Amino acid sequence: MVEALTDLPPNVLTEILVRLPLKTLFVSRCVCKTFLSMTSPNPHFIGVHSANATQILMLQFGDDFKHSDLLRFIDPELDIAPEFVKKFILKPLFHIPQIRKRNVIYYRGAVTDEENLCVLVNSCNGLLYLVRRHALDERSLVCNPVTNEYVVIPGVDTRFETMSMWLGFSPGCNKYKVLRIVSPINGDSATVGAQVLVVGSNSWRDIGHTFLGCEHSWDSCSTFLNGVMYWLDNSWEDVVSFDFEREMFGDIALPSEFGEEQVRNKHFMSIGLLKGCLCLSYNVHNDHHVDIWVMTKHGNQESWRKEFIVDTARPTGRAPLGQFKPLQVLRNGQILMLWIGNDLVCYDPRKKSLRFVGFHWLNVNHRMAAFTPSFVPLKDALKVDNVRKHYKRPSGKEANPLFQHFAQYCRNS
Repeated sequence: MVEALTDLPPNVLTEILVRLPLKTLFVSRCVCKTFLSMTSPNPHFIGVHSANATQILMLQFGDDFKHSDLLRFIDPELDIAPEFVKKFILKPLFHIPQIRKRNVIYYRGAVTDEENLCVLVNSCNGLLYLVRRHALDERSLVCNPVTNEYVVIPGVDTRFETMSMWLGFSPGCNKYKVLRIVSPINGDSATVGAQVLVVGSNSWRDIGHTFLGCEHSWDSCSTFLNGVMYWLDNSWEDVVSFDFEREMFGDIALPSEFGEEQVRNKHFMSIGLLKGCLCLSYNVHNDHHVDIWVMTKHGNQESWRKEFIVDTARPTGRAPLGQFKPLQVLRNGQILMLWIGNDLVCYDPRKKSLRFVGFHWLNVNHRMAAFTPSFVPLKDALKVDNVRKHYKRPSGKEANPLFQHFAQYCRNS
């Protein structure tokens, strides 16, 4: 019989540690040298943890010009249970580094004396992508908030205005790439082009014009799957895609059952992932339900299936307007969705019931990315040497932030 947890065989102890919630795992690393050494860059631990990691939600409060320098997270498997919601406190994970440059010049001519922090854009394979939006040089970062590391991406080609940028992964060459969709700053706004940068290189490559229109924007609803970025674009009728391996744009037709009204009303549509499959939601608000379509065969537009009809009727009788973005299937089988700009919701397919979690502070300006934690060092993930590291986590005071005060600040700004 073992007297202490550390007396257990290393393989057994590893199996225990990889199943701990992220916050508990970080605490364990701080109080026990054995736990710290076992979870430090260790190929066996990294592999086992990757196989067992569950998705969390990363948040950054604020808009493009006034935003927090902290990334905080929600662990849906723990935090959204009814008995925990009222006691919930957002947990900080990563301090966003400042790219030091005074008097940042913006496309619209505005100038600020403040350090311009990056805003959260998307996640990809356990990494986060953040961009200093609207600044002329548009610097950006790739970071792993778990290992507290980041890499600064070279500045962009300033002859063009950025319409959007995303981080993706090319499985064939095992490289991360950044896609930049652009238009000429003083040219034809209808001419939309694209550039690609391989993370680790110093230059952006033009890959030609796209079929996208001038209505394309940063805030297009997007998701990444199997080397391809998918998004809904106001300038295009179908689901738009970009293959990071072939560096080619494409599109996938919406479900054939969609009529003209549904195609036109993209503001009621959202895209996401459920159990590794591309999915599409449409809020039929007039009939108080959200339809969730799943593409059962990846890349096959004939394989759209309407898997769920979610009743959104509320006691008030008012239909919830807007988009419902599918996020993940929880261990209990419930489907977690973000009612964008309002709340998190959980749908139970067995009981056919919908629960509004009650995180009403989500109606404050914020950015959210679904994120699967990874302990893979950034140097190994990106195959680069210029990795920078934070040596301090957010402090205890920041771990219990008065984010309601910050929310009020955002409202008044």
